[in-house]
Amino acid sequence: MAAVIRNAKMLVGEDLEVLEGYELWMENGEITSIQPESNKVGDEVIDGKENYLIPGLIDLHVHMMWDGSINPVQMTEAEGYEQMLIRAVANARHYLNHGITTVRDIGSIDDISLHVAKAVRRGLIEGPDIIACGKTLTMTGGHDPFWARFVDGTDEALKGVREQIYKGATVIKVSATGGVYGRTEGEDVGNSELGLAELAVICEEAHKFGLKVASHAIGREGIRNSILAGVDTIEHGHYMDDELISLMEQHGVSWHPTLYVYRQVANQSGIPEYAKNKAIDIVKIHDSAFKKYHRRDILIGAGSDAGSPGVSHHALQDELYAMHETIQNTTETLKTATVNAGRILDKKVGMLKEGYDADLVLLENNPLNDLEYIEGVKSVFAKGKLIRQGVEHHEDQVKIG
Repeated sequence: MAAVIRNAKMLVGEDLEVLEGYELWMENGEITSIQPESNKVGDEVIDGKENYLIPGLIDLHVHMMWDGSINPVQMTEAEGYEQMLIRAVANARHYLNHGITTVRDIGSIDDISLHVAKAVRRGLIEGPDIIACGKTLTMTGGHDPFWARFVDGTDEALKGVREQIYKGATVIKVSATGGVYGRTEGEDVGNSELGLAELAVICEEAHKFGLKVASHAIGREGIRNSILAGVDTIEHGHYMDDELISLMEQHGVSWHPTLYVYRQVANQSGIPEYAKNKAIDIVKIHDSAFKKYHRRDILIGAGSDAGSPGVSHHALQDELYAMHETIQNTTETLKTATVNAGRILDKKVGMLKEGYDADLVLLENNPLNDLEYIEGVKSVFAKGKLIRQGVEHHEDQVKIG
């Protein structure tokens, strides 16, 4: 069914250029045309009521089954599989209601994210497009053991990545270093966990099957091993330096700094003490690295770490605000969750452009004037389907109100 959106100001193309007096046509979940407004009749005509039409937002780092409480590990330990699965399904709808039409889930207990992603693809539930790893690949006793597939040595690394591919993973997640939150003792952010040889085997096998590899990497050695092994994205990257950023440029590796989550862990009351102390130690290092390197020749993508301590499932906006403090440019900041993110995923998302998925958000005001306007969501379309409530239906026209 061909549908057209008229009377909306559109942020189009790679530069999010504002277009007025144009209409967007979509069919079979895809944008088929962006052209000057006409009197052509579509199967469905949508009046944008002079709102701003932007690409659906993309969050590159989430954990759907966590609840964003001050201690989500404790929450999952107290609940059974069924409750965690139901929460993940509810959070999938939550993303859509906030204009987030694509997420990358990179860590879930018992592969819950793989099941939710499959249910969305089959049309059983409403949710964003979900790129998911299920279990992460971690050394025995390594970072986030509760949702890990332990791998030790290259043979186990090969078997682990093949298992996740067999189960339906569409991205592979590795833990190259220790982390701030997850284990109460025996873990340090600077520890290199999976080694270069293990990481290289994982990357080679994942790439053979067309999957990208995301690396949790905070400490320097783990970042370096990840880049040299061939990972596609560095998650966090606190201890970035001149050599590492140059290596990322040479190898085409993108960076998802996830600034907001570490500020939350460092500053919120009630956060487990072991995690809070580690976060306090590295937040300034993290901010300093982002300020120094955010304009280098790499793609910066927005990832909120949604579900983590103190991080809601619409915290993508908070991550954008945190990055904007440094970037100081609304267009470039918004691109981290649209244009850049689509490129990082190698998917036709993140832009209003012919041939791209019809993942669209109508906002009341122009987010290029004030980034906080991304919170003023009026309507959301996922693959061309109107999701967000609050619309009036009339015979051949849908008025967004």
